[in-house]
Amino acid sequence: MGRIANTGLEHYAHLVEHTGGPLTAVNDWMEVDAHSDSYTFAATVTGGANFTLALECSFDGTSWFTIDTSKTINSNGEYVYFISDKPAAKIRMRIDSISSGTPTVAPHIAVAYEG
Repeated sequence: MGRIANTGLEHYAHLVEHTGGPLTAVNDWMEVDAHSDSYTFAATVTGGANFTLALECSFDGTSWFTIDTSKTINSNGEYVYFISDKPAAKIRMRIDSISSGTPTVAPHIAVAYEG
């Protein structure tokens, strides 16, 4: 339970895409530097679990704040959340709680940059 390593990084003209190892337990998270106000969280979910996923931001890497309400996920599939107009230094995707089952979440976070 804790921070999961980023396993992939792709740079494009105005976008940086991050992928990470699987999130499988409460309070597993993937964190990336953002320094942006537009980003996308994507999760590929397997394991047939019922759980909530938190999308959070920070300005110092210590105190974390909810970007949007926690997302309840109760079936396998692809889930994508587009966020704009919310500046942050760091952002993360975290398993907030598990009601049933054993989720496996493959996290992807893309950060958009202007300019």
